[in-house]
Amino acid sequence: MRTQIFDLHCDTLDRLAWPLLPETLNGGQAVYAPDDAGKATPGKLQDFATSRGHLSLDAMKGFAWCQCLGVFIPDWLTPEQGAQFFEIVSGTLSEHIAAHPDLLAQARCVSDIDQILDSGRTCGLLTIEGGGLLAASPDMFERIDQAGVRMVTLTWNGANPLGSGHATHEGLTSFGREAVSELERRHIAVDVSHLNDEGFWDVAKSATRPFAASHSNSRAICDVPRNLTDDEFRAIRDAGGIVGLNFCRGFLSKSPDPSPDEVFAHIEHWLDLGGEETIALGSDYDGCEVPSWLDPCSTLQNLFDEAEKRFGADIAERLCFTNAYDFFGRIEED
Repeated sequence: MRTQIFDLHCDTLDRLAWPLLPETLNGGQAVYAPDDAGKATPGKLQDFATSRGHLSLDAMKGFAWCQCLGVFIPDWLTPEQGAQFFEIVSGTLSEHIAAHPDLLAQARCVSDIDQILDSGRTCGLLTIEGGGLLAASPDMFERIDQAGVRMVTLTWNGANPLGSGHATHEGLTSFGREAVSELERRHIAVDVSHLNDEGFWDVAKSATRPFAASHSNSRAICDVPRNLTDDEFRAIRDAGGIVGLNFCRGFLSKSPDPSPDEVFAHIEHWLDLGGEETIALGSDYDGCEVPSWLDPCSTLQNLFDEAEKRFGADIAERLCFTNAYDFFGRIEED
């Protein structure tokens, strides 16, 4: 039986699509990651099956894997440019599926996830990181909905028309509050990762559905602004939400290469806060430097086995799959 994995965040679509972006959208950066220098062909989509990054379809096929595929929209883009960026990068998902129909399919609801995983393929859920594009035109909510977006991270590190990331100290804007309401109406999950504390509590006070922190760790364990305070974790827990463990080294510990003990310290702390149904995975693969023992994605079998050893099979399965799966089921409820 294949181990089940449900990962709430990666930047793989951006990395693979970067050669397709014009200079007006890529900030003048020829490649997304240093590893791609001299290897990515301008104007040509890189292959998901054999990607040199953290995630590849060939490595994922050994698991029953559901992956949230984020379209990361950089802060330097205007809302209109962000909309263009989204159209290019999100449009490559269908190209990846066409190139590897035996390996990948897109899910738009939980029942799709079941069918895709049962068929032996990797399941992709489209998400957005950086919601400023929603201000580009009145039809943007409909456009992302039609594209199959299932979760939106409201900001990245800086400010956008919805609110402010952790590098600033303003809360949600009036448009940001309207956006939260409209996303909830459309059963698209609201994601507070990257928001500052002020914006977090604005969401927590106004949300009527469960919400996520797709890739954020515990500030009590690693004191950086990108991580959640205990009170923030409890607020997500009490709302029926989800928190994805971020593999970014700098958000796990001060060590240059965090050990399993340093990674699982975050999970242990969240379990102490009653987070058995809240913990999940939010790797941030292809978006950061991860511990060597979690690189590449095929190593997640080691993470599952270690979680099972430390906490038992039920918690390991909740962490690696069930909690995230159940969260999206709650999002769909009327």
